[in-house]
Amino acid sequence: MFRFFKGMIGFRKAHPSIARNRFWREDVAWYGTGTHVNLTDHSHTLAYCLHGGSQKDSDLYVMINAYSEELTFRVQEGRPEDWRRAVDTSLPSPQDIAEPGQGVRLKNLDVRVGARSVVVLEGCRELRTRSRSMLRHKPER
Repeated sequence: MFRFFKGMIGFRKAHPSIARNRFWREDVAWYGTGTHVNLTDHSHTLAYCLHGGSQKDSDLYVMINAYSEELTFRVQEGRPEDWRRAVDTSLPSPQDIAEPGQGVRLKNLDVRVGARSVVVLEGCRELRTRSRSMLRHKPER
């Protein structure tokens, strides 16, 4: 348990967008297991993408499953190669939290989140930057 919390403290320190001194407002997009967030009393899921650009940080995509069964969330932003799994509280130690920059890259945008678990994805800054610059410099035909 000490190792996990030590890792989470390091993760928070590595991501200034989490501990900013103003509300997230324009930098957060809310989702559910899919496109729409369910804010009813009986909802057991929530996902959000915290865009870190304004804090010179990578994006974070957080999926929370408070339901008693495993659920599949569809990541609503980016491509699979844009994300690494940094935290998955359903996995046994030491797989539950990755070393900085060593998270498992996604193979597709469907992510299984264990019962009563949280999965945190970290945006791959170098991939996102390279992908955007490649799109801007697309040769004309």
